Amino acid sequence: MTTPNPPGGPWQGRQQPWPQPGYGYPRHQQQYPDGRQQMPPPPPPEKSKKFLFWLIPLVVVVVAAAVVIPIALTGGDPAPRQAAQQPPSSAAPVAQKVKWRLSGLEGDVPEYKQGVTTWLYEDTLVVVRDKYVAAFTRADGKQRWLTEVPDGKRACGASVEPVDGKIAFAYGEEKTCDNAAVLDLKDGKLGWRQPLEVPQKLQGDRPPKSAILQIAGDAVFVTQGEGMAALDLATGTKKWAKTHMRAPDRADDPTCAGEDAVPKDGKIIVVMTCLTGDYGLSMLRVDASTGNIEVAEDLPKESSSLGDVGVISVKPLLVYGKTTDTGTYFLFGDDLKLQSKIDGGDPFTPDGLTGADGQGFDHDASGTEHLVSPALVTEEVLYTITMPQAGTVNALVAVDLKTGQRKWSAKVPEGTVMAPLAIEDGQVITEVAPVERTGPQRVVKVGVADGAVTPMVEAQIENADNDKNGPISGLYRYLWADSRVYAVSGRFPKFSLDIYTVEP
Repeated sequence: MTTPNPPGGPWQGRQQPWPQPGYGYPRHQQQYPDGRQQMPPPPPPEKSKKFLFWLIPLVVVVVAAAVVIPIALTGGDPAPRQAAQQPPSSAAPVAQKVKWRLSGLEGDVPEYKQGVTTWLYEDTLVVVRDKYVAAFTRADGKQRWLTEVPDGKRACGASVEPVDGKIAFAYGEEKTCDNAAVLDLKDGKLGWRQPLEVPQKLQGDRPPKSAILQIAGDAVFVTQGEGMAALDLATGTKKWAKTHMRAPDRADDPTCAGEDAVPKDGKIIVVMTCLTGDYGLSMLRVDASTGNIEVAEDLPKESSSLGDVGVISVKPLLVYGKTTDTGTYFLFGDDLKLQSKIDGGDPFTPDGLTGADGQGFDHDASGTEHLVSPALVTEEVLYTITMPQAGTVNALVAVDLKTGQRKWSAKVPEGTVMAPLAIEDGQVITEVAPVERTGPQRVVKVGVADGAVTPMVEAQIENADNDKNGPISGLYRYLWADSRVYAVSGRFPKFSLDIYTVEP
Protein backbone atom coordinates (compact mmCIF):
# COMPACT_ATOMS: atom_id res chain seq x y z
CA MET A 1 0.00 0.00 0.00
CA THR A 2 1.28 3.43 -0.88
CA THR A 3 0.84 6.11 1.76
CA PRO A 4 0.92 9.70 0.45
CA ASN A 5 3.30 12.00 2.27
CA PRO A 6 1.81 14.91 4.21
CA PRO A 7 3.18 18.42 3.90
CA GLY A 8 6.50 18.76 5.67
CA GLY A 9 7.71 15.24 4.84
CA PRO A 10 6.60 11.64 5.30
CA TRP A 11 5.34 10.05 8.47
CA GLN A 12 8.16 7.95 9.89
CA GLY A 13 6.47 4.79 11.12
CA ARG A 14 8.24 2.65 13.72
CA GLN A 15 8.09 -1.07 14.21
CA GLN A 16 6.50 -1.70 17.60
CA PRO A 17 6.55 -5.05 19.40
CA TRP A 18 3.15 -6.44 20.26
CA PRO A 19 2.63 -5.53 23.92
CA GLN A 20 2.34 -8.01 26.73
CA PRO A 21 -1.14 -8.87 28.09
CA GLY A 22 -2.53 -6.06 30.19
CA TYR A 23 -2.97 -3.54 27.41
CA GLY A 24 -6.16 -2.86 25.53
CA TYR A 25 -9.79 -2.08 26.26
CA PRO A 26 -11.66 -3.65 29.19
CA ARG A 27 -13.38 -6.78 27.91
CA HIS A 28 -17.10 -7.35 28.41
CA GLN A 29 -17.17 -10.30 30.79
CA GLN A 30 -19.50 -13.23 30.23
CA GLN A 31 -21.63 -12.97 33.32
CA TYR A 32 -25.32 -13.61 33.73
CA PRO A 33 -27.97 -11.20 34.93
CA ASP A 34 -28.37 -12.28 38.52
CA GLY A 35 -24.82 -11.08 39.09
CA ARG A 36 -23.50 -14.43 40.30
CA GLN A 37 -20.11 -15.64 39.18
CA GLN A 38 -21.24 -19.14 38.20
CA MET A 39 -20.81 -19.92 34.54
CA PRO A 40 -23.22 -21.87 32.31
CA PRO A 41 -22.42 -25.29 30.90
CA PRO A 42 -20.64 -25.85 28.61
CA PRO A 43 -17.78 -23.64 29.85
CA PRO A 44 -18.11 -20.12 28.45
CA PRO A 45 -15.23 -18.01 27.17
CA GLU A 46 -12.49 -17.47 29.70
CA LYS A 47 -12.58 -14.18 31.52
CA SER A 48 -10.71 -11.49 29.77
CA LYS A 49 -7.25 -10.29 30.50
CA LYS A 50 -8.21 -7.04 28.84
CA PHE A 51 -7.48 -3.97 30.94
CA LEU A 52 -7.51 -0.27 30.34
CA PHE A 53 -6.53 0.71 26.83
CA TRP A 54 -3.39 2.78 26.71
CA LEU A 55 -2.52 1.84 30.27
CA ILE A 56 0.55 3.99 30.48
CA PRO A 57 1.52 6.00 33.54
CA LEU A 58 -0.40 9.20 34.02
CA VAL A 59 1.45 12.21 35.29
CA VAL A 60 -1.00 13.89 37.64
CA VAL A 61 -0.68 17.54 36.90
CA VAL A 62 -2.96 20.42 37.77
CA VAL A 63 -4.50 21.31 34.44
CA ALA A 64 -4.34 25.02 33.76
CA ALA A 65 -5.62 25.05 30.20
CA ALA A 66 -6.19 22.83 27.19
CA VAL A 67 -4.35 23.69 24.01
CA VAL A 68 -5.33 22.61 20.54
CA ILE A 69 -2.88 23.43 17.74
CA PRO A 70 -4.26 22.52 14.31
CA ILE A 71 -1.75 21.51 11.66
CA ALA A 72 -3.13 21.72 8.13
CA LEU A 73 -2.60 18.67 5.98
CA THR A 74 -3.62 17.99 2.43
CA GLY A 75 -7.24 18.88 1.87
CA GLY A 76 -9.88 16.48 0.62
CA ASP A 77 -12.09 16.56 -2.42
CA PRO A 78 -14.09 19.81 -2.28
CA ALA A 79 -17.11 18.12 -3.89
CA PRO A 80 -20.19 17.73 -1.67
CA ARG A 81 -19.88 14.80 0.72
CA GLN A 82 -22.37 11.96 0.79
CA ALA A 83 -22.19 9.94 3.99
CA ALA A 84 -23.03 6.28 3.53
CA GLN A 85 -23.84 5.88 7.21
CA GLN A 86 -24.74 8.99 9.19
CA PRO A 87 -26.05 9.12 12.79
CA PRO A 88 -29.86 9.63 12.87
CA SER A 89 -29.99 13.22 14.09
CA SER A 90 -26.62 14.67 13.13
CA ALA A 91 -27.47 16.53 9.93
CA ALA A 92 -28.55 19.86 11.47
CA PRO A 93 -26.42 22.78 10.25
CA VAL A 94 -23.99 24.28 12.73
CA ALA A 95 -23.09 27.92 12.21
CA GLN A 96 -19.96 29.78 13.33
CA LYS A 97 -18.37 26.75 14.89
CA VAL A 98 -15.22 27.15 16.97
CA LYS A 99 -12.70 24.70 18.37
CA TRP A 100 -13.72 23.83 21.89
CA ARG A 101 -12.98 21.48 24.74
CA LEU A 102 -14.46 20.83 28.18
CA SER A 103 -12.39 19.94 31.23
CA GLY A 104 -13.59 18.35 34.45
CA LEU A 105 -10.75 19.96 36.38
CA GLU A 106 -11.82 23.40 35.19
CA GLY A 107 -15.41 22.73 36.26
CA ASP A 108 -16.78 22.69 32.72
CA VAL A 109 -18.77 19.54 33.51
CA PRO A 110 -19.94 18.04 36.81
CA GLU A 111 -18.11 14.98 38.03
CA TYR A 112 -19.41 11.53 37.15
CA LYS A 113 -18.05 7.97 37.28
CA GLN A 114 -18.77 6.58 33.83
CA GLY A 115 -20.67 7.36 30.69
CA VAL A 116 -23.62 5.33 29.41
CA THR A 117 -23.88 6.57 25.81
CA THR A 118 -23.74 9.65 23.59
CA TRP A 119 -25.48 10.89 20.43
CA LEU A 120 -25.54 13.78 18.01
CA TYR A 121 -29.04 15.25 18.12
CA GLU A 122 -29.98 18.20 15.92
CA ASP A 123 -27.41 20.92 16.73
CA THR A 124 -26.34 19.41 20.06
CA LEU A 125 -24.10 16.71 21.45
CA VAL A 126 -26.00 14.70 24.10
CA VAL A 127 -24.25 12.62 26.74
CA VAL A 128 -25.90 10.19 29.17
CA ARG A 129 -23.79 9.69 32.25
CA ASP A 130 -24.40 7.83 35.48
CA LYS A 131 -25.15 11.07 37.32
CA TYR A 132 -26.82 13.22 34.67
CA VAL A 133 -27.87 13.75 31.05
CA ALA A 134 -26.55 16.89 29.35
CA ALA A 135 -26.68 18.58 25.96
CA PHE A 136 -23.93 20.80 24.56
CA THR A 137 -24.21 23.02 21.51
CA ARG A 138 -22.05 21.52 18.79
CA ALA A 139 -20.95 24.90 17.44
CA ASP A 140 -19.23 26.13 20.60
CA GLY A 141 -19.59 23.52 23.36
CA LYS A 142 -21.84 25.63 25.56
CA GLN A 143 -24.10 23.67 27.87
CA ARG A 144 -27.71 23.96 26.74
CA TRP A 145 -29.21 21.96 29.59
CA LEU A 146 -28.26 19.42 32.24
CA THR A 147 -30.69 17.10 34.03
CA GLU A 148 -29.65 15.08 37.05
CA VAL A 149 -30.73 11.47 37.46
CA PRO A 150 -33.78 11.40 39.78
CA ASP A 151 -33.38 10.88 43.52
CA GLY A 152 -29.59 11.03 43.38
CA LYS A 153 -29.41 7.59 41.78
CA ARG A 154 -27.30 6.45 38.81
CA ALA A 155 -28.28 5.95 35.18
CA CYS A 156 -27.76 2.30 34.18
CA GLY A 157 -29.09 2.09 30.63
CA ALA A 158 -30.49 4.21 27.83
CA SER A 159 -32.14 4.21 24.43
CA VAL A 160 -30.05 2.90 21.57
CA GLU A 161 -31.07 6.04 19.65
CA PRO A 162 -33.39 9.05 20.15
CA VAL A 163 -36.92 8.81 18.74
CA ASP A 164 -38.97 11.95 17.98
CA GLY A 165 -36.75 14.00 20.26
CA LYS A 166 -37.13 11.69 23.25
CA ILE A 167 -35.07 9.03 24.98
CA ALA A 168 -35.82 6.51 27.70
CA PHE A 169 -33.27 5.69 30.35
CA ALA A 170 -33.02 3.34 33.32
CA TYR A 171 -31.70 4.22 36.76
CA GLY A 172 -31.22 2.70 40.19
CA GLU A 173 -28.92 2.39 43.17
CA GLU A 174 -25.22 1.54 42.87
CA LYS A 175 -25.86 -2.16 42.20
CA THR A 176 -29.45 -2.15 40.96
CA CYS A 177 -31.27 -0.95 37.85
CA ASP A 178 -34.98 -0.90 38.58
CA ASN A 179 -36.57 2.37 37.39
CA ALA A 180 -37.25 4.04 34.05
CA ALA A 181 -37.93 7.58 32.88
CA VAL A 182 -38.40 9.46 29.63
CA LEU A 183 -36.62 12.69 28.79
CA ASP A 184 -37.19 15.36 26.13
CA LEU A 185 -33.93 16.18 24.36
CA LYS A 186 -35.13 19.62 23.29
CA ASP A 187 -35.18 21.05 26.81
CA GLY A 188 -33.96 18.26 29.10
CA LYS A 189 -37.28 17.97 30.94
CA LEU A 190 -38.17 14.67 32.55
CA GLY A 191 -41.50 13.01 31.88
CA TRP A 192 -42.93 10.05 33.80
CA ARG A 193 -40.90 7.84 36.12
CA GLN A 194 -41.89 4.23 36.75
CA PRO A 195 -40.48 1.01 38.22
CA LEU A 196 -39.17 -1.41 35.59
CA GLU A 197 -40.31 -4.70 37.18
CA VAL A 198 -38.81 -6.90 34.47
CA PRO A 199 -39.30 -10.56 35.50
CA GLN A 200 -36.20 -12.70 36.17
CA LYS A 201 -35.93 -16.49 36.42
CA LEU A 202 -32.87 -16.52 38.63
CA GLN A 203 -33.90 -14.58 41.70
CA GLY A 204 -30.43 -14.10 43.11
CA ASP A 205 -29.20 -11.68 45.72
CA ARG A 206 -27.96 -9.27 43.06
CA PRO A 207 -30.45 -8.21 40.37
CA PRO A 208 -29.30 -6.96 36.95
CA LYS A 209 -27.24 -3.77 37.10
CA SER A 210 -28.06 -2.45 33.63
CA ALA A 211 -30.72 -2.47 30.92
CA ILE A 212 -31.53 -1.43 27.37
CA LEU A 213 -34.57 0.70 26.68
CA GLN A 214 -35.87 1.76 23.30
CA ILE A 215 -38.91 3.74 22.18
CA ALA A 216 -40.89 1.93 19.46
CA GLY A 217 -44.35 3.10 18.47
CA ASP A 218 -46.47 3.64 21.59
CA ALA A 219 -44.17 1.70 23.88
CA VAL A 220 -40.85 1.83 25.68
CA PHE A 221 -39.35 -1.62 25.20
CA VAL A 222 -37.03 -2.94 27.90
CA THR A 223 -34.75 -5.97 27.91
CA GLN A 224 -32.90 -6.69 31.10
CA GLY A 225 -31.20 -9.90 32.08
CA GLU A 226 -33.56 -12.83 31.69
CA GLY A 227 -36.69 -10.83 30.91
CA MET A 228 -38.25 -8.20 28.70
CA ALA A 229 -41.16 -5.82 29.14
CA ALA A 230 -42.79 -2.68 27.78
CA LEU A 231 -44.12 0.52 29.32
CA ASP A 232 -46.69 2.81 27.74
CA LEU A 233 -44.87 5.74 26.14
CA ALA A 234 -47.50 8.29 27.20
CA THR A 235 -48.00 7.24 30.83
CA GLY A 236 -45.28 4.75 31.81
CA THR A 237 -47.81 2.12 32.83
CA LYS A 238 -46.83 -1.51 32.22
CA LYS A 239 -48.12 -2.97 28.96
CA TRP A 240 -46.68 -6.50 29.28
CA ALA A 241 -43.75 -8.43 30.78
CA LYS A 242 -42.28 -11.92 30.30
CA THR A 243 -39.10 -13.92 30.73
CA HIS A 244 -37.01 -14.90 27.72
CA MET A 245 -37.88 -18.30 26.24
CA ARG A 246 -36.59 -20.39 23.36
CA ALA A 247 -39.25 -22.50 21.62
CA PRO A 248 -37.15 -25.61 20.83
CA ASP A 249 -36.21 -25.92 24.52
CA ARG A 250 -39.57 -25.34 26.20
CA ALA A 251 -39.59 -28.82 27.67
CA ASP A 252 -36.27 -28.16 29.38
CA ASP A 253 -37.21 -24.60 30.34
CA PRO A 254 -33.66 -23.19 30.04
CA THR A 255 -32.59 -19.92 31.55
CA CYS A 256 -32.17 -17.44 28.70
CA ALA A 257 -30.94 -13.85 28.66
CA GLY A 258 -31.20 -10.96 26.25
CA GLU A 259 -27.69 -9.98 25.15
CA ASP A 260 -28.61 -7.00 22.97
CA ALA A 261 -31.67 -5.29 21.50
CA VAL A 262 -31.99 -2.71 18.72
CA PRO A 263 -34.86 -1.04 16.82
CA LYS A 264 -35.47 -2.12 13.21
CA ASP A 265 -38.39 -1.19 10.93
CA GLY A 266 -40.68 -0.32 13.84
CA LYS A 267 -39.94 -3.56 15.70
CA ILE A 268 -37.28 -4.64 18.19
CA ILE A 269 -34.60 -7.18 17.30
CA VAL A 270 -33.43 -9.09 20.37
CA VAL A 271 -30.29 -11.23 20.45
CA MET A 272 -30.62 -13.97 23.06
CA THR A 273 -28.48 -16.78 24.49
CA CYS A 274 -29.40 -19.57 26.93
CA LEU A 275 -27.51 -21.38 29.67
CA THR A 276 -28.24 -24.86 28.35
CA GLY A 277 -29.51 -26.53 25.22
CA ASP A 278 -28.30 -27.21 21.71
CA TYR A 279 -28.55 -23.66 20.37
CA GLY A 280 -25.92 -20.96 20.58
CA LEU A 281 -27.59 -17.77 19.39
CA SER A 282 -31.26 -16.85 19.00
CA MET A 283 -32.70 -13.93 17.05
CA LEU A 284 -36.14 -12.54 17.92
CA ARG A 285 -38.30 -9.90 16.26
CA VAL A 286 -40.63 -8.48 18.90
CA ASP A 287 -43.65 -6.19 18.63
CA ALA A 288 -42.91 -3.71 21.40
CA SER A 289 -46.56 -2.81 21.90
CA THR A 290 -47.88 -6.34 22.44
CA GLY A 291 -44.85 -8.44 23.30
CA ASN A 292 -45.62 -10.86 20.48
CA ILE A 293 -42.56 -12.61 19.06
CA GLU A 294 -43.20 -12.39 15.33
CA VAL A 295 -40.08 -14.23 14.16
CA ALA A 296 -37.63 -16.47 16.01
CA GLU A 297 -34.51 -18.04 14.55
CA ASP A 298 -32.23 -20.33 16.57
CA LEU A 299 -28.68 -21.20 15.50
CA PRO A 300 -27.25 -24.58 16.51
CA LYS A 301 -24.41 -24.40 19.01
CA GLU A 302 -21.10 -25.28 17.37
CA SER A 303 -18.71 -24.95 20.30
CA SER A 304 -18.61 -23.24 23.67
CA SER A 305 -21.07 -20.56 24.64
CA LEU A 306 -20.82 -17.13 23.08
CA GLY A 307 -19.78 -14.03 25.01
CA ASP A 308 -19.21 -10.39 24.07
CA VAL A 309 -22.43 -10.57 22.03
CA GLY A 310 -23.57 -7.39 20.32
CA VAL A 311 -25.35 -5.99 17.28
CA ILE A 312 -22.80 -4.29 15.02
CA SER A 313 -25.23 -3.03 12.38
CA VAL A 314 -29.00 -3.01 11.83
CA LYS A 315 -29.10 -2.63 8.03
CA PRO A 316 -27.66 -5.07 7.16
CA LEU A 317 -28.19 -7.00 10.39
CA LEU A 318 -24.73 -7.99 11.61
CA VAL A 319 -24.17 -9.60 15.03
CA TYR A 320 -20.89 -10.44 16.77
CA GLY A 321 -20.15 -13.17 19.31
CA LYS A 322 -16.95 -14.62 20.73
CA THR A 323 -16.05 -18.08 21.99
CA THR A 324 -12.90 -18.72 24.01
CA ASP A 325 -10.57 -18.22 21.07
CA THR A 326 -12.43 -16.84 18.09
CA GLY A 327 -14.83 -14.02 17.29
CA THR A 328 -17.51 -14.50 14.62
CA TYR A 329 -19.70 -12.04 12.71
CA PHE A 330 -23.15 -13.39 11.85
CA LEU A 331 -24.95 -11.77 8.89
CA PHE A 332 -28.76 -12.11 8.92
CA GLY A 333 -31.42 -11.23 6.36
CA ASP A 334 -34.61 -9.28 7.08
CA ASP A 335 -36.28 -12.64 7.81
CA LEU A 336 -33.60 -13.29 10.48
CA LYS A 337 -32.25 -16.23 8.47
CA LEU A 338 -28.48 -16.63 8.65
CA GLN A 339 -26.84 -15.57 5.39
CA SER A 340 -23.14 -15.91 6.20
CA LYS A 341 -20.55 -16.11 8.94
CA ILE A 342 -17.27 -14.21 9.01
CA ASP A 343 -14.24 -15.29 11.02
CA GLY A 344 -13.04 -12.33 13.07
CA GLY A 345 -10.12 -14.17 14.66
CA ASP A 346 -8.96 -13.70 18.23
CA PRO A 347 -9.27 -9.95 18.93
CA PHE A 348 -6.24 -10.12 21.24
CA THR A 349 -3.86 -11.03 18.46
CA PRO A 350 -2.42 -8.51 15.97
CA ASP A 351 -4.75 -9.53 13.12
CA GLY A 352 -7.90 -10.14 15.17
CA LEU A 353 -10.89 -7.84 14.66
CA THR A 354 -12.13 -5.96 17.68
CA GLY A 355 -15.78 -7.14 17.57
CA ALA A 356 -18.41 -5.67 19.93
CA ASP A 357 -16.94 -3.05 22.22
CA GLY A 358 -18.05 -0.13 24.33
CA GLN A 359 -15.75 2.12 22.27
CA GLY A 360 -14.56 4.06 25.28
CA PHE A 361 -17.75 3.62 27.35
CA ASP A 362 -17.01 0.92 29.91
CA HIS A 363 -20.23 -0.62 31.25
CA ASP A 364 -20.97 -2.90 34.17
CA ALA A 365 -20.19 -6.51 33.28
CA SER A 366 -23.66 -7.83 34.09
CA GLY A 367 -27.18 -7.24 32.92
CA THR A 368 -27.84 -6.24 29.34
CA GLU A 369 -25.88 -3.72 27.31
CA HIS A 370 -25.75 -2.33 23.81
CA LEU A 371 -22.08 -1.97 22.91
CA VAL A 372 -21.30 0.46 20.11
CA SER A 373 -18.67 -1.16 17.90
CA PRO A 374 -15.86 0.79 16.18
CA ALA A 375 -17.22 -0.30 12.79
CA LEU A 376 -19.04 0.91 9.70
CA VAL A 377 -21.18 -1.49 7.68
CA THR A 378 -22.48 -1.06 4.13
CA GLU A 379 -24.56 -3.56 2.16
CA GLU A 380 -21.40 -5.30 0.99
CA VAL A 381 -18.49 -4.39 3.26
CA LEU A 382 -17.62 -4.31 6.97
CA TYR A 383 -15.05 -1.64 7.87
CA THR A 384 -13.59 -2.26 11.31
CA ILE A 385 -10.28 -2.27 13.17
CA THR A 386 -7.81 -4.67 14.69
CA MET A 387 -7.63 -4.30 18.44
CA PRO A 388 -6.08 -0.98 19.55
CA GLN A 389 -3.09 -1.69 21.77
CA ALA A 390 -0.86 0.67 23.67
CA GLY A 391 2.27 1.68 21.82
CA THR A 392 1.47 -0.16 18.59
CA VAL A 393 0.26 0.51 15.07
CA ASN A 394 -2.97 -1.36 14.32
CA ALA A 395 -5.06 -1.42 11.13
CA LEU A 396 -8.33 -0.45 9.52
CA VAL A 397 -9.69 -3.51 7.71
CA ALA A 398 -12.28 -3.91 4.96
CA VAL A 399 -14.10 -7.28 4.91
CA ASP A 400 -16.39 -8.53 2.15
CA LEU A 401 -19.65 -9.56 3.85
CA LYS A 402 -20.54 -12.20 1.25
CA THR A 403 -17.23 -14.04 1.14
CA GLY A 404 -15.76 -13.14 4.52
CA GLN A 405 -12.49 -12.29 2.80
CA ARG A 406 -10.47 -9.22 3.74
CA LYS A 407 -10.31 -6.79 0.83
CA TRP A 408 -7.48 -4.72 2.29
CA SER A 409 -5.80 -3.70 5.52
CA ALA A 410 -4.56 -0.12 6.02
CA LYS A 411 -2.11 1.14 8.65
CA VAL A 412 -1.26 4.73 9.52
CA PRO A 413 2.42 5.25 10.45
CA GLU A 414 2.83 5.98 14.16
CA GLY A 415 -0.95 5.86 14.52
CA THR A 416 -3.49 3.75 16.38
CA VAL A 417 -6.73 3.59 14.41
CA MET A 418 -9.58 4.14 16.87
CA ALA A 419 -12.67 3.97 14.64
CA PRO A 420 -13.99 4.46 11.12
CA LEU A 421 -16.52 7.29 11.38
CA ALA A 422 -18.22 7.89 8.02
CA ILE A 423 -17.93 7.21 4.30
CA GLU A 424 -17.70 10.31 2.13
CA ASP A 425 -16.81 10.55 -1.56
CA GLY A 426 -15.42 7.05 -1.67
CA GLN A 427 -13.28 7.57 1.43
CA VAL A 428 -13.57 6.13 4.93
CA ILE A 429 -13.15 9.00 7.41
CA THR A 430 -11.07 7.57 10.25
CA GLU A 431 -9.97 8.77 13.70
CA VAL A 432 -6.33 7.96 14.46
CA ALA A 433 -4.77 8.37 17.89
CA PRO A 434 -1.02 8.82 18.43
CA VAL A 435 1.10 5.81 19.35
CA GLU A 436 2.64 7.99 22.04
CA ARG A 437 0.33 10.29 24.00
CA THR A 438 2.57 13.24 23.19
CA GLY A 439 1.77 12.84 19.48
CA PRO A 440 -1.03 14.43 17.46
CA GLN A 441 -4.57 13.26 16.91
CA ARG A 442 -5.24 12.67 13.23
CA VAL A 443 -8.16 12.25 10.88
CA VAL A 444 -7.31 10.42 7.69
CA LYS A 445 -9.21 9.36 4.58
CA VAL A 446 -8.84 5.74 3.52
CA GLY A 447 -9.93 4.77 0.02
CA VAL A 448 -12.79 2.27 0.00
CA ALA A 449 -11.41 0.63 -3.14
CA ASP A 450 -7.79 0.04 -2.18
CA GLY A 451 -7.15 1.19 1.40
CA ALA A 452 -4.87 4.06 0.33
CA VAL A 453 -4.32 6.48 3.22
CA THR A 454 -4.59 10.24 2.64
CA PRO A 455 -3.85 12.75 5.45
CA MET A 456 -6.75 15.07 6.23
CA VAL A 457 -6.42 16.71 9.65
CA GLU A 458 -3.66 16.72 12.25
CA ALA A 459 -4.06 18.44 15.61
CA GLN A 460 -1.99 18.43 18.76
CA ILE A 461 -4.38 17.83 21.67
CA GLU A 462 -2.75 18.55 25.01
CA ASN A 463 -4.21 18.43 28.49
CA ALA A 464 -2.50 21.65 29.59
CA ASP A 465 0.39 23.96 28.78
CA ASN A 466 2.54 22.24 31.41
CA ASP A 467 1.29 18.73 30.59
CA LYS A 468 2.42 17.63 27.15
CA ASN A 469 0.56 14.35 27.41
CA GLY A 470 -2.62 14.18 25.39
CA PRO A 471 -5.86 12.44 26.42
CA ILE A 472 -5.92 8.64 26.89
CA SER A 473 -7.54 7.86 23.56
CA GLY A 474 -9.05 4.52 24.60
CA LEU A 475 -11.44 6.26 27.00
CA TYR A 476 -13.24 8.22 24.27
CA ARG A 477 -16.03 7.58 21.78
CA TYR A 478 -15.58 9.39 18.47
CA LEU A 479 -18.42 10.95 16.44
CA TRP A 480 -18.22 12.62 13.02
CA ALA A 481 -20.34 15.62 11.98
CA ASP A 482 -19.83 19.20 10.76
CA SER A 483 -16.53 18.11 9.12
CA ARG A 484 -14.92 17.43 12.46
CA VAL A 485 -14.53 14.79 15.14
CA TYR A 486 -16.23 15.04 18.53
CA ALA A 487 -14.36 13.01 21.14
CA VAL A 488 -16.47 12.20 24.24
CA SER A 489 -14.99 10.57 27.33
CA GLY A 490 -16.69 7.51 28.79
CA ARG A 491 -15.05 7.99 32.18
CA PHE A 492 -14.60 11.17 34.19
CA PRO A 493 -11.09 12.44 33.36
CA LYS A 494 -10.16 14.47 36.41
CA PHE A 495 -6.86 15.69 34.95
CA SER A 496 -7.68 15.56 31.26
CA LEU A 497 -10.31 16.63 28.73
CA ASP A 498 -13.91 15.49 28.93
CA ILE A 499 -14.97 16.49 25.40
CA TYR A 500 -12.88 17.94 22.60
CA THR A 501 -13.01 18.48 18.84
CA VAL A 502 -10.53 17.60 16.10
CA GLU A 503 -10.92 19.63 12.90
CA PRO A 504 -9.10 21.68 10.24
